[in-house]
Amino acid sequence: MLVLIAGVSASGKNTIIQNLIEKRDDIKMLEYCSATTRPPRDTDKKFKNYVYLTDDQFKEHIKQGYFIEYEMVHGNFYGTIKSAFEKALRQKDIVYLKDIDVKGCQSLKKYFSDCDILTIFLDAPDIVLKQRLIERGDSGEQIKLRMSRNEFERSHKNGYDLIIENLKLDQTIKTILDAIDARKSKV
Repeated sequence: MLVLIAGVSASGKNTIIQNLIEKRDDIKMLEYCSATTRPPRDTDKKFKNYVYLTDDQFKEHIKQGYFIEYEMVHGNFYGTIKSAFEKALRQKDIVYLKDIDVKGCQSLKKYFSDCDILTIFLDAPDIVLKQRLIERGDSGEQIKLRMSRNEFERSHKNGYDLIIENLKLDQTIKTILDAIDARKSKV
């Protein structure tokens, strides 16, 4: 099963993923399944979630059909690597997690329409999101840029299987685990 976790910036996607992985052996992060042109953050080393490319390398990968989808977000390219998802979806006993933006989620649902995919949208009030970005160390300019995309991201949330206001980490984790277990019991 593939669980795609999207949401507004600072909604807790990486924190949620890390906690889910720590709670269950059958849940894993889908590693190196995305490419980006943005510089790495300290947490990226821990999550192994990106292949880092220059703009020219990224554009060459586009020409070669390397991505399922790609987009410019916050001034950087992001793309979803085909081969990583195809490999993960062949393994039925593991739940793979991937954080993704709303357009990427839509593209993956279409591309893998015959696969078992659970989609989750995380949100929180803007005041909470802004505080999280400050605590994360983002600059005022980065915060403004990230917050400016919230309305766009939220406009797509009704297309998700599960929408969660992530204010209490333990409750969010429980809700997601319950949804995963319910989905697995149907298969």
